Amino acid sequence: MKKKLLALGVAAVMLAGCLTACGNDGGSAGGQGGWTPIQEFTYKDIATWGSMQTPSEGSGAGSVAATNDADGYVTIQAAADGWGGVESGYFEIDLSKEPVILAKIFENPDGYNWGMKVVPENPIADHEWGLYVINDNNLKWNKYAGVDLKEALGDDFVGIYGEQCKIKLWIYPAGGPEGTVSVSEIVVLNTK
Repeated sequence: MKKKLLALGVAAVMLAGCLTACGNDGGSAGGQGGWTPIQEFTYKDIATWGSMQTPSEGSGAGSVAATNDADGYVTIQAAADGWGGVESGYFEIDLSKEPVILAKIFENPDGYNWGMKVVPENPIADHEWGLYVINDNNLKWNKYAGVDLKEALGDDFVGIYGEQCKIKLWIYPAGGPEGTVSVSEIVVLNTK
């Protein structure tokens, strides 16, 4: 898993360089065959997200603890039950375009973890608690974690919800009520 995250992190750095160098005005990164951002959440956007809404009232209801404009990150605090964070609103994805999610993590204290789940709109009973797309880990130091969304969700997800569906993201610290994760940005890109 760590090798996969590392490989995707390297790909993210290469992507950032390509997007910066090529732009979206006919260069190889934009338009035809390039990676196209479909959702971009800055730390300021994430700071406006509400607590995760889980099937068990109050469980996982983390919060935004602080924002740091100097270094550009938002700190998310775990809920009293030791895990939980914040959630985005619903947005549409098209899994036929092979989207990836990149999360730039500024900090995650030692002894704690963080993770990310996807919750589909109108989830079936087993999916109300979300589906892991980035398992609990301790990646930090302003590095990118990345995941191929179609691969992470699998064929069963496509069979239930289709390739075009609406999802929301949960990002959360875990490991105790004092757990935090500081996030600089989350980007969803289509690779096809």
